[in-house]
Amino acid sequence: MSEAPFPSFPISGITIPTTPIVLAALEYSRSHTSVATVNHCLRSTAFALILARKDPAYASIDPETIAICTILHDMGWATTKSLLSKDKRFEVDGANIARDFIQTEIAHADHDDVKAKFDEHRVQLVWDAIALHTTPSIAAHKQKEVALTTFGILGDFVGPHHPSGMITVDEYKEIVRAFPRAGFREEMPRIMCAMCAEKPEVTYDNFVGEMGLKLGVEGYREKWEKNRMTDVLLGSLEACKKYEE
Repeated sequence: MSEAPFPSFPISGITIPTTPIVLAALEYSRSHTSVATVNHCLRSTAFALILARKDPAYASIDPETIAICTILHDMGWATTKSLLSKDKRFEVDGANIARDFIQTEIAHADHDDVKAKFDEHRVQLVWDAIALHTTPSIAAHKQKEVALTTFGILGDFVGPHHPSGMITVDEYKEIVRAFPRAGFREEMPRIMCAMCAEKPEVTYDNFVGEMGLKLGVEGYREKWEKNRMTDVLLGSLEACKKYEE
């Protein structure tokens, strides 16, 4: 890929990095996820960079790291099912896939600076950012890269209603024109419901389960009722009483 596949953004005033590893991440995402997912990830990248441009708290953020985090953040939705686990949340699948991708890129890098740049700390930042991207109450208190990844992804769902107040209507329109929805509103619930049906045990304590309940995945409510975290925790405490007397 000799040229960057990204348009200019005169309204938003951002530039998506075009380093070899970012372009490789984009190609990897395109090879293993749908167009709707890829465009969602690119919009998330753009919104994260808009926030970084406007918020002084992110002035020192590395845009390459943010681009990798956001472009790969939904690899847990891979259409290449061999990449996915049968027993992990999609966020953890995505984080593991991204880590494996980066480590492969490092192993084949021609320049030592690439290997030095993506040291163990930075690879862990990418893993944390992806694993926590649906848990803003935790991500917001982690490293800036982790927080910004979550807030950028949120931008694709709330747009100009972003709690930061930093995404304008014109910026939102510019980003969505560049990377159209491509059926994302319909595809995302289908992916969530498929998880509830195929590996429900990793959906009981997160928003995926809420989606399964709301959209009526067959047989899911009964499974969820048996595995509600409050009941499991309180019931376990009660069962342990006999060992404490």
